[in-house]
Formats: sequence, structure tokens, C-alpha cells
Amino acid sequence: MLIFNVLTDFSGAAANALHYAVVLAQYVGARIQLWHIAADAGIGAVATAYFSLPAQPLTPAQALQLLTQQSRQVNRLVPCQAALISAAALHDLAAPAGGGPAHHVLVVGNSRPIKSVSSAETSTALHLIRTMRHPLLVVPLTYRVGGIPRRIVLDTDHRAVRVPVTAETIAALLARLTASPRPLTLTHLPADVDHLLQQVIPAILGLHVYTGEKAPELRETAHQIRQTGLVSDLAHTVATVRHSSVEEGIRHAAMRHGAELLVFIARQRTCAGPRFLRSVTAGLLAHSRIPVLAVPEA
Repeated sequence: MLIFNVLTDFSGAAANALHYAVVLAQYVGARIQLWHIAADAGIGAVATAYFSLPAQPLTPAQALQLLTQQSRQVNRLVPCQAALISAAALHDLAAPAGGGPAHHVLVVGNSRPIKSVSSAETSTALHLIRTMRHPLLVVPLTYRVGGIPRRIVLDTDHRAVRVPVTAETIAALLARLTASPRPLTLTHLPADVDHLLQQVIPAILGLHVYTGEKAPELRETAHQIRQTGLVSDLAHTVATVRHSSVEEGIRHAAMRHGAELLVFIARQRTCAGPRFLRSVTAGLLAHSRIPVLAVPEA
């Protein structure tokens, strides 16, 4: 069973992320686990820095009441449970993962995708990608889900990657999202030929953005994409794009492709130290205008 673990502070961004997770869960047969960071005596700097608790945080009773209300609403659509988690026991987010991390996806909202990376230093998403081993789905507040994400961009580079155990589950999720039960049709009308061609173009684009003068070989990019294990046997196209900024190149290519979901493996070496804020991982999580699914490297 795939579980979307949605972290909520009852803000608009959190509500938007929950709605997105519910839409996905309905389609793929997953369930929702709602979490809220509860104020407690040991709240400490970690919670106040990374989870934007208000000056007058909710009491546990108030938070539990709101969680219960949201859980009841979600339960009308998909199975849902809700619980408070102590700020002093942050890693309890992973504790209920009895089936292992391959069955869990963390979900958070991004309230300001136009913010600078320096101001995002204490964002929940950037904290989670550095400290947790679950795939992380970040949903920007500016994104309104209109249906299942069909067009997906998978970004990769040409360095060897340690494939995480979550790859199999993410590959299965991508397969469900891009599968179409509708038959391909072609009539005698000339315009239908173009329509048919659009239907047979793979929904997944494997992308590599480079900054040098010489374009890398497409077969190298194709090999690296297969090595991630995220597309498995799924049909996909491969493209390389030259741009002075890798992050901006990825976002621009995703926009041109009409992507509704951006997927990449977050390399472990970029998650430690002050250099993290200058990494592509941090930039994409902070700035993407479409949902981002980041899979931590093994």
C-alpha cells in the first residue's frame, strides 16, 4: 500500500498539497496519513525554524480537532488517518513506515515558489530532503491540480547514481500516472493524423541540462536515465538542453514540455553544509511552479 504522508500546518499551502495528494491517492489506490507538528515543552529551535509555527501555536487539543475534521473530509474520498507528532521526535514521521520507505511519500506545500533560496534556508521541504529517506513531493501553492499529472519530466545528470530502494515504487507510480485506458484513434480527417502523433509521443521526458559547449551523447543520457530505475520499462523520450543555469534550464524545459510533474534523484552529497542552498536540488524545491517529486539517493 502506498501512503502519502501529508505534513500540515493548516495553511493554504498545506491544504493545496493535501488536495493534490488526495487526487493522486484516489487514482492509484493509496491512502493518506495526515501529520501536524504539535507544540510541546521541548519544541526547540528545530521546530520553530523549519515548521513556521505561529507566535501563538495551537494547543494539542485544537490541532487534534482540526486534524480530525480534515481526516473525516478526506475519508469520504480515500482512507485517511491523522495524528500529532512531537517536534522533539521529528523522525517519528518515518516510524509508521512498517512496510519500509519504499511504500511512503512525504508531501508538503510550498507557500512561496518565487522566494529567494537564501530565504528558503529554513523551509520545511529543504529540511526534510536533508534529513529523511522517503521520497518528497513538494506542491507549490500557485499550482492548482486539474487532474492526474500525465506529462512528466525526469531530470538526470551523467554521474553514477546510487539507486534508492524507493525506485521500484516510484516507477510503479509513474506507470499508473502515465497509462491511458483510451484507445488510439485515427479517422480520414487530416487533422487526426497530428492528433494521433500527439497521442503516441511518450508522456515522460528524460532530460539532461548541460552548461558546456559540447552536447553530451544522447545514448549516455538514455543510459543514465535507465540506471535510475525510475522509468523502468516505461516509454520515454530523451533530450539534452544547453543552459547557463542547470536549475533554470530544467524549469524552462519542463515548461516547454507542458510538464505537470518534475522528478529527480536528490544526490546525498548536496544535502550537507552551506553549499546545499546553491545546489540544483534546493533551487528546484524552492522555485518550481509545478509539483516536484524528489527521491533521495541511496
